[in-house]
Amino acid sequence: MILTAPYWLLAASAILIPIAIHLWNKRQGKTVKVGSLRWLEASASNRWSSIKLNNFWLLVLRSLILILLAVALAQPVWVHDAQKTEGAKAVVVSEELLYTSALKPIKPTIDSLLQRGYTLHAYTSDFTQIPQETWQQITSRTHNSITASRYNYWGLSQALAARYKNPQDSVWLFTSDQQQHFAGARPEALPQHIRWVPVATEARVNWLQAAIQTSPDSLLLILGQSSREGTSYSKHSITASTPSINLPNKQQVQLIRQQDSLQATISGNSSKVLVQTKPLQVAILSGEAQQAEARYIKAALQSISSYTGLPIEVKADTAEVDWLFWFRSEDVPASINQQVRQGLQVWVQRQTDDQVEQVNFTTAAAPLKVRQVGKGSIYQYTGTLALDMQLPEQLLPLLLPTNKATYDYRALDEQQLLPANRAQAAAETTPKSAQANLLKWIVLAAFVLFLIERVIAGRRSKV
Repeated sequence: MILTAPYWLLAASAILIPIAIHLWNKRQGKTVKVGSLRWLEASASNRWSSIKLNNFWLLVLRSLILILLAVALAQPVWVHDAQKTEGAKAVVVSEELLYTSALKPIKPTIDSLLQRGYTLHAYTSDFTQIPQETWQQITSRTHNSITASRYNYWGLSQALAARYKNPQDSVWLFTSDQQQHFAGARPEALPQHIRWVPVATEARVNWLQAAIQTSPDSLLLILGQSSREGTSYSKHSITASTPSINLPNKQQVQLIRQQDSLQATISGNSSKVLVQTKPLQVAILSGEAQQAEARYIKAALQSISSYTGLPIEVKADTAEVDWLFWFRSEDVPASINQQVRQGLQVWVQRQTDDQVEQVNFTTAAAPLKVRQVGKGSIYQYTGTLALDMQLPEQLLPLLLPTNKATYDYRALDEQQLLPANRAQAAAETTPKSAQANLLKWIVLAAFVLFLIERVIAGRRSKV
């Protein structure tokens, strides 16, 4: 029990009043005069008179009443230990780990946590719980399944922190470290009770990036290969009727021509692209003050063409072009914006609209933003071309786009992947039910004692 106004306990000193009254209020008995003793009454009374307590139990009752009233004024509160909420314990695993061989090294850790009462969940928007029977089926798989990336793991981590927000919770999060699962801004902090474990994946993927018709009977194939070390491209010249080609890594590419498209199957992974019958048409428009930026773009385009074999034709006008690089101080004209709606891709050096959204092509810090306009897009570059050593790497996935983000198996360093700070979760406030106000009970007890005191005092007055 605690007193919220303990200074009112000084009022308990009022018990001195009934004590003093009882000490000095000596009860007089009946005087019976017997013979000559009446002459001794005065001297005997003075000799034997002394201070004595009268009606001891009545004094105790009155003192208790005053003490209880003083305690009531001090506002007593009974504080008892609130029942502590047991924290949730969860193991959350991303889908690309659940259905590939990357699960093997972390399976013993997950099994140990499950034996300690943790529940298993998939790292999805609803954090679907995985029953034990399903977990047994997953761990008994003998082959991998290619799982499409559907979530941004940085964004999803905020939902995970909101779901498990109490400091007594304990969450283990296992995800791969592939760049394809991370986009936008990295969270600034992660709650301390959530332990994020990036898992290195050794998976590799090959796909058909582009097919270019160099002559009526010849094709140039650009194949992409991606692993945790990086993404690379290789070019292969074949005849239009070639059914398959062999790669240096002993893999075979099965080819199927379907009118204006070409489908390639590599190790069970199929990709389909339109066959380009002419070079990529690019226009570069710049003012006198932006001539240096234009030269940097031309050098990056030449590097990409030399590396991939992709034919690129640079033009000085915007007629029938696939790409436009705008390096002028004025805004993009309305006529070009109309071409963007029809499918033109535009690169501008300065911001043209507040509605742009940041996207990730190479790293989380890529100075590139994009806004979709009809069938085309406007790309806003916010960096400095002269200082950007990764410019060709940023341009390559734009000039040779792929339809599937799962083709990027590059790994993020743990320092880039994990939030830099660890946040302390806010502790739960003490429930109101953990405190009970005793004022009404103290007053009730004082009232009952007062009634008892009145009854006893009334009876003694009749004696």
